[in-house]
Amino acid sequence: MAATKPVLRPQVSLRVVRADGGPESVVKMTRDTLTCGPQGDLPLVDDPFIMPVQARFFFSGGRLAMEDVGGANGVFARLRQERELPVGGELRLGRQRLVLEPIPAAAVGPGGAHIWGSADPGYRLRLVQILEGGIRGAAFPLKEGDNHLGREHGEITFPTDGFVSGRHALLHVKQDRLRVKDVGSSNGTFLRLTGPVFVENGDHFLIGRQLLRVEIQLAA
Repeated sequence: MAATKPVLRPQVSLRVVRADGGPESVVKMTRDTLTCGPQGDLPLVDDPFIMPVQARFFFSGGRLAMEDVGGANGVFARLRQERELPVGGELRLGRQRLVLEPIPAAAVGPGGAHIWGSADPGYRLRLVQILEGGIRGAAFPLKEGDNHLGREHGEITFPTDGFVSGRHALLHVKQDRLRVKDVGSSNGTFLRLTGPVFVENGDHFLIGRQLLRVEIQLAA
């Protein structure tokens, strides 16, 4: 009986990206798993938004995967392509953290008006800002179809956030579902992980205020 061919694993490095252009730290993955956090293999320190061990990189067969093991403020993955954001899901861009919530259908009386007398605008979803400490901030209703988000242009704007691009993301609503697409922003659009994901070369992850880039070199 022929021997089973061993699975060749790629070489993996994690780079902490500095927004200020300062020196970046790099940690190579030398074991089956690598943890991130103040008490992890990759020590992300001086960040109150990160749990002692927040994230774990591991191999599933020959592929690299990653998961959030700390909860709390979570781990966010940068969008490479359009993705659906479920109700309860979270979005980060610039310094903004936003959660998607449903808007209950209004009670409608004769003639299609609200019981309070105003016409139903048709909003079914909204994004709500989550501020430091988990405090709820502004709420942004989303209309059916396209909703543009940016610093200067769109239905939702954050004019004082210099990390949000002028035109940053496109949010497309179809009934009670929302799809998110980055439109070429400088700093990216991130969705919170809800389970383990496979990781590709060049993927970026936000852990607290720390940005990680994964560098994968396939085995020869």
